[in-house]
Amino acid sequence: MSDKAKIASSINLVAGLWLMASAFVMAVGFFSSPFVVGLLVAIFALIALSRVENSTWIGWMNGLLGFWLLISPLFLTMESVGSAWNSVILGLILIGSALWSMMSSPSMGHGHPSMS
Repeated sequence: MSDKAKIASSINLVAGLWLMASAFVMAVGFFSSPFVVGLLVAIFALIALSRVENSTWIGWMNGLLGFWLLISPLFLTMESVGSAWNSVILGLILIGSALWSMMSSPSMGHGHPSMS
């Protein structure tokens, strides 16, 4: 795992933990979209940080979860404007870190190590 991928996974871990905490700070609940997405992002980040081999699929999953956070205020009733902005900003962060992680991967998003 490259240093960039480790940094991206660390960013994802912090983002996931914040999403879980923000579900309670903003009083949206345990089974809300931010909490569930945050839990998944944190789990994926821990898997990525603990694996030695390439985990490009985790980048794809975090990118998809980030995209969901980005568009979820359009489809879900948000408790406040703050929770909507929280979802949008964290969605952009997850998409950015997923792209950064995948671009630093030798397989460039193909899900398998490059044959060198």
